[in-house]
Amino acid sequence: MADKEGFSVPTDALTEIFLRLPTSARRRFRLVCKLWRDAIDERTPERQVQTKILAFISHGQSSRAIVFDDKDGHRRQEWAYNSTTRGVVEMVGTCNGLICLHDADAGDRSVITVANPITGEAVALPPPPAAWGSLRRRGLYAFGYHPTTGRYKVVHVPSRLARRQDAVHVLTLCDDGSPAAWREVVSPALSGSHNPLCGIVSVDGSVYWFTSGADRVVALDVGDDERVTSFLGPPGVHPVERMPEASWKVTSVHARLGVVIPRCEMAAMTMEVWVLDAGGGEAARWSRMYCLRDNRSSRIVTSPHLTHGEYVLSASWDDGKRLYRRKVCGTGATNGDDRSAAPLQLSEGAEVIMSEETEGWLRTFAYAETREPLPSVGR
Repeated sequence: MADKEGFSVPTDALTEIFLRLPTSARRRFRLVCKLWRDAIDERTPERQVQTKILAFISHGQSSRAIVFDDKDGHRRQEWAYNSTTRGVVEMVGTCNGLICLHDADAGDRSVITVANPITGEAVALPPPPAAWGSLRRRGLYAFGYHPTTGRYKVVHVPSRLARRQDAVHVLTLCDDGSPAAWREVVSPALSGSHNPLCGIVSVDGSVYWFTSGADRVVALDVGDDERVTSFLGPPGVHPVERMPEASWKVTSVHARLGVVIPRCEMAAMTMEVWVLDAGGGEAARWSRMYCLRDNRSSRIVTSPHLTHGEYVLSASWDDGKRLYRRKVCGTGATNGDDRSAAPLQLSEGAEVIMSEETEGWLRTFAYAETREPLPSVGR
C-alpha cells in the first residue's frame, strides 16, 4: 500500500497497527485518505457490542449506577458516586462505555466529570466561564458522540433565566492533547431557550431538546460544524403558555429520537411513543411506534432511554422504586398514526428487574463496557 509520496506500508502491517488502536481513533483515521478508509472498513470491522441497562438513582449526597445483564436482567455491577459539593450527583449521559456525571449543589457549585467505571479513570472538565453569568452551571446537560469524527462533546443548554437565549455551550474532548474549552454556539434556531420538563437526549450524533413553548424540537449536530436546526414535534404536542403544562419528554427509542406523550384516562395512563422517521428542519417526519397503557397511574415509562433491545422499560413509585422490562415483538400494531390500534398493556408480562427501598430520581441509560482510555481534556 503506497500513498502519493511513495511511502509504502504492507496492508497486513497497517492492519495490525489499526487493530491496536481504540475504536474511536480508527474512526478518525478513516478520514485520512481512501486507502486508510478501505483498510479500516475491510480489515478492522467494529465489534458489535451488546449494551446493558444502566439505572441511575440520584439521591442526596450519594447516587448509584446499577448495571443489569441484557439476557437475564440480573444485577451485575454497581457503583456509588458521592457528592463533593454537598449536592446531588446526576448522570448526564453515556457514550461507548464512558459516563458523564454532574455534581451540583443548590447554589453555583458544580463539577462535571467524564469517567470509565471499568478502568476507574476519571477526569474533571473545566467549569463554564464565569463570564456567562451566575447561572452558567444550571440548565440541561448532554453527553454526545459523533460517529464520523469520533469526538465526544458535552453540551450545556443554559437556564431559562440566562442572559442569552440564542446560545448553547459546547465542550469538545480531544485526543490530540489540546486544552478543552467551552465555546458558545449561537443560532436563531435556539431562540426560546428550553423546557426543562421535556428533558434532553443524545441520539446518533445529535442532541435534542424542546423549546420553552414545548412545541418545537431543537437539534444540535455534535459534528464539526455544530449545526443547529429546529422543527415541529409530533402530533399531540402543542404550544404551552406555562412550563408545567408540558408533560411530554424526548427519549431514545431503538437508537432513534423519540417523544413520549402521556395521557391520563380515568385511573389509567396511556402513553403514545412517536419516533423521528427522517430529516430535520421543516422536513421532519414522525410516526407512532407504540401506544402503551397501564392501569396504575403510578407507573411511567423511563427516560432518556425507553427501550433496550426488544424490551420497553418502565418504573413505578407505588411500592419503593421498581424497574420493569416488558418484551415487545417488533413495533406492534401501532406504526404510523393508527390511533385505533389496541394499546400494549405494560403490566402484561412485565418483569421486575430492580426493587429498591431508597428514594431519589431514577433514570435509565444504555451502557457497554469498554477499556478504552478516556479522551484528553488537556490543560
